[in-house]
Amino acid sequence: MSVCVVACVVVTSVSMMAQKGPDQLTRARQAYNAQQFDEAIVLATAARSAPALADSASLVMARALLERFRRGGDVTDVATAREALLSVESARVTASETRELRLGMAELLFVDEQYGAAAEVFEAALDWPQVSGSDHVRDRLLEWWASSLDRYAQLAHDSERPLRYRRLLTRLELEVTRGVSSPVVTYWLAAAARGADDPDRAWSLAIAGWVQAPLIAAEAQAAVLRTDLDRLMREAIIPERARRTWSAIAPAANPAIDIAARQRSLEAEWEVLKKRWGSAEVGTWGGGFNGVGVRPSSRLCRRAGRRTRDS
Repeated sequence: MSVCVVACVVVTSVSMMAQKGPDQLTRARQAYNAQQFDEAIVLATAARSAPALADSASLVMARALLERFRRGGDVTDVATAREALLSVESARVTASETRELRLGMAELLFVDEQYGAAAEVFEAALDWPQVSGSDHVRDRLLEWWASSLDRYAQLAHDSERPLRYRRLLTRLELEVTRGVSSPVVTYWLAAAARGADDPDRAWSLAIAGWVQAPLIAAEAQAAVLRTDLDRLMREAIIPERARRTWSAIAPAANPAIDIAARQRSLEAEWEVLKKRWGSAEVGTWGGGFNGVGVRPSSRLCRRAGRRTRDS
């Protein structure tokens, strides 16, 4: 009798675990899509214990770990993500999950500093139907792609670097014509123009982005966008524009003092513009054109601004 009771308890426990697994996997996906990566990792880790869900759960866990690494920089997340991602059997996941697997591999390529290869995968994914139909998914993918191409451009020879930034700029311009209006596109348009050796256009794009930030994103994300554009302007665009404009005006003059004076003039002009357009509270104009408020890691954006200054 006791053996029967124990057997019944075991069967019941197994049945409950089987029912809990799919629920945990669904919640893990929901948490990942909501950018709640810590919760997604916990739920996906639990779902991995069910053999039938192990591959799908490993995929969700790996991508959440890589997103958490992008935010926090903990290298242990990369090692765990790599183990989880490489454990996935492609024959045991759906077609949609196969595409997710490809993105996860591209994210790992980025971490491994294989930026050109990562950019190729990310750019191809931008044309996938499921990406086109989701603003927040597309925004996140655009940030991975733009960051990859930015790093790839940094590695290029001086003569090749502007061409790689023009590739970034051309695709972003296409996004704009499609009606995409997001902090990611706004920031990288200005950064790409500067990298493509067009500081005048970069200046204009940064101003346009700063002014329109409350229309592009919700209050908190608009503030982050303005902070990132301000850093890009100060550390990259203004110094480059000062050098270019002064050399065009007075190529025979002593540049050291004159360029510094030109830079101070541009900085003063930038401050006046920000005060003129920043009197209203950020966010009082509404929630944006398309409801997108996803902002990429400001850590990555600031790094891009500093690195492009030296290119």
